Amino acid sequence: MKKIASNKLDNIKTSIFSIMTEMANKYNAINLSQGFPDFPGPEFLKDAACKAIRENKNQYVPSIGIPELREAISRKYKRFYNLDFDPNTEITVFSGATEALYSTLSGILNSGDEVILLEPCYDAYAPVCDFNYSKPKYIRLEYPDFKISQGQIQEAFNENTKCIIINTPNNPTSRVFDKNELKLIGDLCVENDCYIITDEVYEHITFEKTHTPMASIKGLKDRVITISSTAKTFSLTGWKIGFALADEDITRPIRNFHQFVTFCTPGPFQYAMAEAMDLKPNDPYFKNLKEQYLERRNLLNSKLIEVGLKTIPTEGTYYIVADISSFKITNDVEFCEFLTKKIGVAAIPMSAFYYHENKVDKLIRFCFSKKIENLEMAAERLENLKSYLKE
Repeated sequence: MKKIASNKLDNIKTSIFSIMTEMANKYNAINLSQGFPDFPGPEFLKDAACKAIRENKNQYVPSIGIPELREAISRKYKRFYNLDFDPNTEITVFSGATEALYSTLSGILNSGDEVILLEPCYDAYAPVCDFNYSKPKYIRLEYPDFKISQGQIQEAFNENTKCIIINTPNNPTSRVFDKNELKLIGDLCVENDCYIITDEVYEHITFEKTHTPMASIKGLKDRVITISSTAKTFSLTGWKIGFALADEDITRPIRNFHQFVTFCTPGPFQYAMAEAMDLKPNDPYFKNLKEQYLERRNLLNSKLIEVGLKTIPTEGTYYIVADISSFKITNDVEFCEFLTKKIGVAAIPMSAFYYHENKVDKLIRFCFSKKIENLEMAAERLENLKSYLKE
């Protein structure tokens, strides 16, 4: 028989998130691997979605998103960041940020285009480049600071560079890139006439640092595609409401592609999220969000240090990166398997986020978007790690 699988899938493997979640379930481990909350989202949003369903708002909606949500997103970006986006021509709603990324790259890339990726990077970026026959070009964010190196980034640009993907706050490193780093990238993109795709889904989960939208850097707005989502901010990851904001000329090809992927995103959830987008920056919701995650971060971080893991400061997102070098098992994949099966806590090996040669294999990532009682239970189990430290 003829080969059934497309050649585009030759380098595609099962996602590390699926692998570790399956392993966690099999061994009854506390799942601190996959990045989703195990607690409920806000009642007012669930009530709004139910209200929309009861009002029979259950049929197809416009492919680009309902006007109410696009207009609310426009107001939000003006209110929070003083950025102006036309809801009719510059804002598009997608079935999650991953679909927004897929439609964006598919709408702008041609065969042979180069896409600059900062590694370690979220595992969806490289496959989408492969699907579009473009070439990912990796720039290493060096452990332990994970800062952008001017020399490295300058060398990555050439006449074939179509765009660069920036994720801030960053998954998996938990860094919040500062304005100087963003401006450096922006200047190089202007100089080399290429585009910037910025993944900002964790924009409201920051701690000691403040998130700066790439589009707010002077002179960049007309070449930036901002991708974000409601999933992380409102702890409703299963609703899959993402969006992209970009200049009208950039938005057009992205929308043309999107209409043949999912066509539209479920309407009741869009009507609910239109209410969420109208929250003010000083709304207690955002204060509580930060405080609740700060408590969770500090609880887990303290325990990881106590049992012998060296951690890296979490500036944003809900992840902690830990160095396992002080343990007898120093390969991250083996360590995560051991941690899940023997200790009863699941984490992600960071080598899954590296694609270039010389992968870093001594780091693992923990997720703390979990109930306090589950984090406390994980902390109790992690006590057993102490006996596996190097002598």
